[in-house]
Amino acid sequence: MLFDSGTRADVSVVFDYIENILKRPRVDLKLVLVSHAHPDHSGGASYFQKAGIPVAGSEKMNEWYKGLSGFATYLVDIFLSYLVWFRKREKGDKLRNLFFPRKIKFDFLLEGEGSVPLFPDWRYLKTPGHTLTDLSFYHEKSGKLYVADNLIGARKKCFAPYPIFSPDDYRKSLESYLKISPKSLLLAHYSEREFVASEVEAILENFPGKQRRHLNTLPSILFGFLKRLFR
Repeated sequence: MLFDSGTRADVSVVFDYIENILKRPRVDLKLVLVSHAHPDHSGGASYFQKAGIPVAGSEKMNEWYKGLSGFATYLVDIFLSYLVWFRKREKGDKLRNLFFPRKIKFDFLLEGEGSVPLFPDWRYLKTPGHTLTDLSFYHEKSGKLYVADNLIGARKKCFAPYPIFSPDDYRKSLESYLKISPKSLLLAHYSEREFVASEVEAILENFPGKQRRHLNTLPSILFGFLKRLFR
């Protein structure tokens, strides 16, 4: 089972890892879960399907890039993905195509909360806030909780993501993590780290309660990028 598809450029990386690092056939990958509709989490989903791997997620994720405003969000999200690549690229890295279908035809729909298809020992949980349809995945026996981008990890602490579309929902999602009290967090952009309740409580305490969307945040992101680029 794979948590999130990565971008379309990551599909070949995943298959290479399965075949050459894990020494297993790619058909051993039975399911790709999609936590939310951002290029680095859902962009590769349709390409895994073309390779015969089923994909599961919420049908409501397809609302994120729907219509004219959704298309504008789609272009901005792809731009931000390229911006991250530009900042973190290494010598010899080549620019890759990150454009992907805006709609996913899910093989399994994850609505409400329940057991993950094909992997009943994992539960999917509604934890919106970063977007309107974020999902988290919890394995009670091991105490592992995959929170996707609802928490961003660093070496010393966790912090809130960008964007935050619904502050009230985000607060409730963090409170649900505290209620679950897992042993460890699986973070999409950091790997695994011990769950420390005080870190989540600090985010809740200091959280301003305002939306962090492209309209009110992107200008400062661009300004900061240009300053680093030309200094």
